[in-house]
Amino acid sequence: MNLIGKVLANRYEILGKVGEGGMATVYKAKCHLLNRYVAVKVLKDEYAKDEMFVKKFKTEAQSAAALTHPNIVSVYDVGSEDGINYIVMELLDSKTLKDYIEEKGALPTNEVLKISSQIASALAAAHKAHIVHRDIKPQNIVLSGDLVAKVTDFGIAKITNVSSATITNFGSTVGSVHYFSPEHAKGGYTDEKSDIYSLGVVMYEMATGKLPFDGDSAVAIALKHIQEDPVDPIIVNNKIPESLNQIILKAMSKNTALRYQSAEAMLEDINEAMETSSRRKRNNVEAGKTQVISIPDISENQAVPNLRMREPRRIASQNSTKIRNFDEKYKTETAIGEDPKLNAIKKKKKKKMIIIYTVIMLAIILIFALIFGPKLYRSFNSNVNQRTEYEVPYLKGMKLEDAISEYSDKGIEITQSKTEYSSEFEEGQIISQSQEAGTKSYDHRIAVVISKGTKMVEVPSVEGKDLKVATYELQDTAGFVIESVEEVNEKVAKGLIFSQEPKAGESVAYGSTIKLKISLGDGKETVLMPNVTGKTLDEAKKTLEDMKLTVNVKYGEDKNKSNGVVISQNYPQNQQLKEGDLVEITINKLIITKSVTIDISEFTKDIFSKSDDTTTSETTSKTASLNVMASVDGGVYNSIYTKSITKNDKTINFTVNGYEKVDLQIYINDKSVNQQTIKLK
Repeated sequence: MNLIGKVLANRYEILGKVGEGGMATVYKAKCHLLNRYVAVKVLKDEYAKDEMFVKKFKTEAQSAAALTHPNIVSVYDVGSEDGINYIVMELLDSKTLKDYIEEKGALPTNEVLKISSQIASALAAAHKAHIVHRDIKPQNIVLSGDLVAKVTDFGIAKITNVSSATITNFGSTVGSVHYFSPEHAKGGYTDEKSDIYSLGVVMYEMATGKLPFDGDSAVAIALKHIQEDPVDPIIVNNKIPESLNQIILKAMSKNTALRYQSAEAMLEDINEAMETSSRRKRNNVEAGKTQVISIPDISENQAVPNLRMREPRRIASQNSTKIRNFDEKYKTETAIGEDPKLNAIKKKKKKKMIIIYTVIMLAIILIFALIFGPKLYRSFNSNVNQRTEYEVPYLKGMKLEDAISEYSDKGIEITQSKTEYSSEFEEGQIISQSQEAGTKSYDHRIAVVISKGTKMVEVPSVEGKDLKVATYELQDTAGFVIESVEEVNEKVAKGLIFSQEPKAGESVAYGSTIKLKISLGDGKETVLMPNVTGKTLDEAKKTLEDMKLTVNVKYGEDKNKSNGVVISQNYPQNQQLKEGDLVEITINKLIITKSVTIDISEFTKDIFSKSDDTTTSETTSKTASLNVMASVDGGVYNSIYTKSITKNDKTINFTVNGYEKVDLQIYINDKSVNQQTIKLK
């Protein structure tokens, strides 16, 4: 739908497209009432007829409109017009944080902290209003030229103080998988701490220029959020301070209890880190090249209070104090003099301790030999074998222990690199090997991947949902393959799933095919009501009947319209109808009066000729009775004209009234003598 030039609510003139997302398109518009430029977010056509998506869209507006904060994009208005659902927002001529990161790479620490502080402040305000954003990501953070950040797009927000008041009723996860919290990825309960995790991911990306988790699919990335720990950002970028490193790691803790419990608490640590960073810069400026560093500023890796910090090493200083005290005590005791008995006891204890230490060392050596001896032997053999070429064996399908047993004596070291699910190989069997079988090699080390067996997944219920939702829950989230067919089902609305195989709750192999049946409704095609006003009856009937609609004709009178044309229809143009639906049209019928003259001499000559024949014996009359019967537009016959006629009456004159035609029957002395049709048009 092209909205350029359209005016919504008689005030918002659409000027041009700004951007486009999965559900909506954003336009630049001018508000003529307040004489300012605004952004108008319009729900896409394919979702406009979906009540679930319309509800989601309106809830976004309600969520965002409830928030007033310098770091949250303002919402001015919301409306619906001609099937167009829209939100009017503050227009920002700036770039997203994602664009900024892609342009600059890893950001300086002061910029990371400045932007993070603003986002955390915005989240604190939203959480205070009981609103969880649930889709915090750089794409939803807009930056001005002076790095003022504004959070936008509360499209999947959740109102926490309303029971089940989530915009997504899919029974599944919705959002951006790279920034999912573990609980969000699991499809579990999400709250304010989920936003904190997502902010931690955003900070990770700002600080390093990289995402903490990536993968070939949404499912793979989600699993990493659930199962894997990120590489410390300070390892990826050693220029960041330890304080920032620890803030990110605490925000991204998989255990919600170890995560920041509120955005305010996270904001406090971010601001403290900003203050420390600023103080360090001031000190650097004041000190110049001969800087004297105070103990709190001895390193950029200064800890922020209440964070998960590495404990400073103080053991050496403590031990040295203890040793010094012990030596001083010993010197004092020996200066007084030694007791011979006490000296003998000490020697005996010393000898006993030597024996104990000797036994312990021998035990350690033995254990070392048992654990590392075979490995060292294999390593030695491997080093020897490195000089000899061999043919790499085929290990796929073998058990790891069997492979080691068979090839270790041949100087081949087989080690497990990792385990993976496999529908082809049983649990414990080798799936793949680091060197291709049959090739020649000098490297006698082969790393193998071991099967964990077939991954079993419980089938979710998708009956009663549309295919878009089912695809997300089955394919994108659970890794199933979808096969769908459409069938007529009068009991289930068109477009909804009414059958699935396997059934919900069954446990099947990961990647299995799920067969879905999608309702066609009653099987009747949907058509749009045309405009047939102004057409003749025949034209209108043909148009409607060609669309497989049933036509009922009524008649009315409109002196301002042409006679015989359609003057009204019971459905407006573009109204959705189904084949077979009854359409009622009204035809304009104006009464027409017409004067009629009929020559009756041909009908009466035989009658009155008998009266002039004096030789006839019949008794004849000099007059006869005439009666004209009329049927108006196919109706019943009624008498409209009667007269007593003589042989001198040659014609009769009368008027008829109707719409299209009048059928006449003429009777003389109750005998039909003529039939004819008078056309009124």
